[in-house]
Amino acid sequence: MFTTGTHAYSDVLEKVITPTALVLIDGDVVKTYLNPDVEINDQSADENIEAIWDLIKNRKVYHLIVPDATTHITVEAHNYRNLSFESIKKGEALIIKTLGHRILAKIYVTARKQGYPVHIFENEQDAMAWFDSLRMQEDKA
Repeated sequence: MFTTGTHAYSDVLEKVITPTALVLIDGDVVKTYLNPDVEINDQSADENIEAIWDLIKNRKVYHLIVPDATTHITVEAHNYRNLSFESIKKGEALIIKTLGHRILAKIYVTARKQGYPVHIFENEQDAMAWFDSLRMQEDKA
């Protein structure tokens, strides 16, 4: 076991591979790395959540989403809601590197009025630091 910042990372990650994503579960962080050249729609989003649900259903988690530059995200996925998954999220970070994804992400953040914060980042390190700051705020409360 080793620590970075205020978050303890386990030395064993839980890993799930679906047709559209690699999902790593590290304690209270679900990292979803979307595959290149795939379409993310309502059905694929459901498949990804179903694939990890038994591993996370009893946890409160932070969700990190990292699309590949060639991942095609449809409008349906942009409006997609999974109430069960939404209910266990403590925060969500989107790693965005393309203009198309940035436009969709800004609309997504603006349109979503859920009970957890959502933020756009350019790299994973900044997103993980933000999760650490959210944990510190939670610890103070």
